[in-house]
Amino acid sequence: MITNYISRAEADELCNELIRQFMGEDDHELCVDIDCFVGGFLGCPVVYENFAEDDPDKIGFASDGVQPLRVRMNGRIQDQVYPRRTIVLDRVLLNPGEEYRRRFTLAHEAGHIIASRIDPNIRSGFHRVHDECRMYTAEELRQRLSIAEWQANVIAAALLMPRFIIKDALVRFNGGRRLPVYGSNIFAVREKVILQKMAKSLGVSHTALIIRLRDLDALKYHDLSEFINKELRPGGVIA
Repeated sequence: MITNYISRAEADELCNELIRQFMGEDDHELCVDIDCFVGGFLGCPVVYENFAEDDPDKIGFASDGVQPLRVRMNGRIQDQVYPRRTIVLDRVLLNPGEEYRRRFTLAHEAGHIIASRIDPNIRSGFHRVHDECRMYTAEELRQRLSIAEWQANVIAAALLMPRFIIKDALVRFNGGRRLPVYGSNIFAVREKVILQKMAKSLGVSHTALIIRLRDLDALKYHDLSEFINKELRPGGVIA
């Protein structure tokens, strides 16, 4: 049972300072070196194994030193107990095209570790696959993720995209201004290009970046009719 879960606001503030301390005050890259942060700053070993859990969506594991993880070793399936605060990732995340998902999964498991240091009652946790390319309703999220998993996802986003780095990215790519969005989800071509450049620089997926920008109030909303008039009917006005 979680007795002291971390709110989104707390995660933002905490992770902003954690990554600031990790990266230092000097000029820094926009892409957080999450591997060095987890292994060096947090002091958590990271290992890769072939997962053999019944649930194929389990791709990451933060060990509490007690709960075993089912893995395939030397052609055999066995239950393996890892030292406390060891992060184990499925080897599938080392495949080509999986880097963004690998980084997020590692950050997610780091989220479990950080949460467990705040609340010792939090024990080991699995990271399950979820579709970053769609927006889940609150009910869907409740069904798919426990509070602990939601919390780890919030921390992961805040570690990979802390507030000060998002601010720097907006300065670099959009003069420090919020990005315009029309309706709820429509971006003009110019903004799509900016989002692609930002996501690549940050080492995150396009959709994860948009969600984070929304959470940080870094999008400026416009009526959809404005987009239609500007982009689809140049010079026209819809009655």
